[in-house]
Amino acid sequence: MQRFLLLLLTAYFLLTGSPVKAQLPELINNPEFRTAARSAVDSVYNFRFDAAMRLLNPWKEKHPDHPIWELMQGMELWWHILSDLEDTSQDERFFHVMGKIDYRSTQLLRRQSSHADALIIKAVSNGYIARQYANRDEWITSVNRSRRALSAYQHLLEVQPELPDLKLAEGLKLYYSAYLPEAYPIVRTVSWFLPEGNKQKGLELMEFAADSAVFARAEANYFLGNINYQYEKDYKEALEYFRLLHETYPRNSYYLRNLVKTYYRLEQKQEALTLIERSLQQWREYQWPFLQVLEEDLLTIKGQIHYEQEQLEDAEAAFTVAFEKGQELPNTGYRNDRARSGFYLGLIHYRMNNKEQAKHYFEKVADMKLDSAYRQKSQEWLDKME
Repeated sequence: MQRFLLLLLTAYFLLTGSPVKAQLPELINNPEFRTAARSAVDSVYNFRFDAAMRLLNPWKEKHPDHPIWELMQGMELWWHILSDLEDTSQDERFFHVMGKIDYRSTQLLRRQSSHADALIIKAVSNGYIARQYANRDEWITSVNRSRRALSAYQHLLEVQPELPDLKLAEGLKLYYSAYLPEAYPIVRTVSWFLPEGNKQKGLELMEFAADSAVFARAEANYFLGNINYQYEKDYKEALEYFRLLHETYPRNSYYLRNLVKTYYRLEQKQEALTLIERSLQQWREYQWPFLQVLEEDLLTIKGQIHYEQEQLEDAEAAFTVAFEKGQELPNTGYRNDRARSGFYLGLIHYRMNNKEQAKHYFEKVADMKLDSAYRQKSQEWLDKME
């Protein structure tokens, strides 16, 4: 009998290859998890990363092998990168982490081909990779990664068509499929990769996601703000989205910086100055994350406003601190705010008849490595002063 049982077991393992792994549950379809995950995602966007994981730890203890926990850690890394895009030191690590998350979701889909969580994770991880390649102007690679994300979203649409979050992906697909070939000639060479685009329909779908999405509301509002600011040049419309994001996520320095820049672009300079002063006081008092990057950016805008109002001493004070902060931050030679503040410091000292000090700042900017109009103008001033 023992020999017979052994033969049966041997035959079973030979036929099946290995024991069947227990199936992972689809957490997205659990209302209690959706509530916890929504709060956790909001915590991440408000730069409360420890709080986000505390909210999810009970679920992680039950399902430790689920790839969603790695995605949450990857989202924290994403916000570290997005908070200082001029620092490229973590790019390689980011692509490795997100690539591993994509691989883990693919493994899960091989076992459970329509697993909703895995499809979401695959779409989100490839979406982040595509966005970062776009941030580095590597558009062909960005388009390819976007197609992977959209493929996962398309599959998810078949199995979870009621998810309002999917409207964001569809809206982005329609908008950028129309915009990219118009704006970047290199993309036209591979435009056959892209689906047919429609910018207006894309914006309408993103509006729906901003109102109704469970997890993607912040992203939908951000993309609507960024698209209106960067591409549509509708700064009043952009202001509403960035103001909502700042009010919802007050510790998020990236959203704050976008709001300040939009006030400045709209010539609402007093509103910009008031927000700058209040925000810098908060960040310094509470030691919120990315203070130095925030100081470099906001003080550069503050200096610009004072300069335009002919308040040269106030402008010089703000630009000086911004320039010094840029010198302490990573990738110093490529920081645009540092080039901008240094150039204006040169102008201010020249106007104050401090020629040597003016030359000092112009030389600093001219020696930077970035491709910037401020660098070129600084060199022109140096040539003029010879």
